[in-house]
Amino acid sequence: MSFSKNSTILFDLAHNEMLSPSNSSDNEYYDFIKLLENLNLDLIKNDNSELSAEILKNVDILIIGNPLNDFFSRTEIETIIDFTRQGGGVLLISEYGGDYLQKTNLNDISAKYFEILFEKNIIKEKNEINEKGTSILSIQSFPKHEVTTQMREVIVGGACSLLLNKNAFSLLELGEKTWSEKYDESSDEWDQEEKKNKYIVAACTEFGRGKVAALGDIDIFSNDPNFGINKLDNRKFITNLFNWLMKPIEDKDAIHWALKKLGFLEAQLKSTHDKINNIIETLSIFEKRIHRIESNVALLTKEKDSHL
Repeated sequence: MSFSKNSTILFDLAHNEMLSPSNSSDNEYYDFIKLLENLNLDLIKNDNSELSAEILKNVDILIIGNPLNDFFSRTEIETIIDFTRQGGGVLLISEYGGDYLQKTNLNDISAKYFEILFEKNIIKEKNEINEKGTSILSIQSFPKHEVTTQMREVIVGGACSLLLNKNAFSLLELGEKTWSEKYDESSDEWDQEEKKNKYIVAACTEFGRGKVAALGDIDIFSNDPNFGINKLDNRKFITNLFNWLMKPIEDKDAIHWALKKLGFLEAQLKSTHDKINNIIETLSIFEKRIHRIESNVALLTKEKDSHL
């Protein structure tokens, strides 16, 4: 599938992102950039400005490709959320260690608003070649979604896992032969974490009229022969992902999202109201007790004075 020429992807580079739209042959993401160009997508970049509504004007997809040693401001985060809600697509990419090792705050966007948390770990698995474990992961079982259609095997390397809330959907996940390790700064070592039933490394969600995809691995977009774009079904997965991001959300789905959001806010409001009522009741009880104590003190004082 190709898109009309006015479909535009913006690569943010103002936060030291690794994923660059340069079409120079020495760019390690050269084949990925060529893929996007072959899909008739216009590629532009934001080099050094704060993300704003003006910069995102006429942009269809915003790519934040593993920012390093830099943080998004509150104003930028609000801009990204508004852009998505109004129909924009967002691709968020991190790496092993998540925000902790990459020294950024992607989770202030992805976890707080899109219910996808980048965990501060690295995923490893055992296979026939590496019995002791490797961070090069082979994914051969896929949740049913249009992004994972006709997938057989995808390879990723050096990924962190994602923690999802109920509205986000898993795209790439691993099971029983997999575990996670968390970096311990004090010992400068990776320590194994408590094992989970599955580890998610890619996910997506809808937000208002827009869509969001998140990956805990940037190497899948690279030219690396072991786990890059040209390995097995990696190219197909990436193509499907952009096809999905570009596909508009139907009005009924956007309305359903808004109603769910409204219901959630009403529940929050009721919960807050109940908490306030509990506080008021507690204060009322305290006031009565204080009044009772003050009355007793006044009575004792009066009796004492009468005996003098």
